[in-house]
Amino acid sequence: MLYSNRRSFLKTGAAVTTAGIAGLAGCTGGVDEDTLRFNFVVPIENLGSLLDIPEIQDQLDNLGDEYDLEVSQDASTPDSINSLAAGEADMALVTTQSFGGAVVGDAVPDGLTAIATDFWDAHPDHFGFEIYSLPDSDITEPEDLEGQTLGVNATGTGIHAVYLKMLQEVGLSEDDVDFQEQGFPTFMEGLQDGIFDAAIFPALFAVGPRNEDFTEVFTSHDAYDGTYPFAFTVATNNALDEKSDAVEAWGEDYVNVVNYMFENRDEVVSLAAEHFELPEEQVDEFFLTEHDYYRDQIEIDHDALQATMDELNDLGLLDGEFDAEENATNEYIEDHL
Repeated sequence: MLYSNRRSFLKTGAAVTTAGIAGLAGCTGGVDEDTLRFNFVVPIENLGSLLDIPEIQDQLDNLGDEYDLEVSQDASTPDSINSLAAGEADMALVTTQSFGGAVVGDAVPDGLTAIATDFWDAHPDHFGFEIYSLPDSDITEPEDLEGQTLGVNATGTGIHAVYLKMLQEVGLSEDDVDFQEQGFPTFMEGLQDGIFDAAIFPALFAVGPRNEDFTEVFTSHDAYDGTYPFAFTVATNNALDEKSDAVEAWGEDYVNVVNYMFENRDEVVSLAAEHFELPEEQVDEFFLTEHDYYRDQIEIDHDALQATMDELNDLGLLDGEFDAEENATNEYIEDHL
């Protein structure tokens, strides 16, 4: 079985633009039709990353027989979009704004299709992205962000969109703040060193500021009216055409991994913490608890996806309309749910 883990998590991401990747169009890579190349951003909370763990791979029926897998870690979902556009990846974990922007901007040759939902944000009983300032900061509510420097892993992402949605809710705009791009693991240090004044934390990394009594400025629960699909596994349409059998086999394995993690939560916490070299207590505190995202629905809800993309378009975060029916399908996982 071909197995690779190339990590670049701490490097700074960059926003996706059509011009920025125009020179990449047409690249297809040189990987055979039985090999799927999958990119993710945040380990463990991006569920596809769990397929990178050898002990979990051993539980799968198809990996190694029906397809091989190469897993790579990126600093941001725009980086993953760039890899898809360059023909360096077949599948990736992406978030709302990155996905919608790539589709609307024709950023990836032959297009992208969402084939599974990874998680939902802002569920009332689950985690919503948390924005913190220092424990003794005067920045205590969204209005206080005016004129401040804000930590973000990359602009042009769903994380970035959470900021922009909240800013618009309180009458501010992107011009009223300064975004500083940096890797998630460095955000607490960035606040302490004065690199930025507030930072947004995904579930895995929100454990630190929450336990150290940093000041919660707002969460995505405050920005959004209700739960919405936030992250998806997408595949290039070229991969769906050229590697359809491999993607079908991956879909079965993905569903099995999700079922396995719910049934063997403590084991997965230990395996994942060791594999990704993270403190087990940090993983244990968030994974599949109230401090984790809503994960009970991994199939695509086309109406919810469409509503989310329509909202991003209305907010001026997309440069055109997105069609969920044309750019998302459950056919690779529905028979295994």
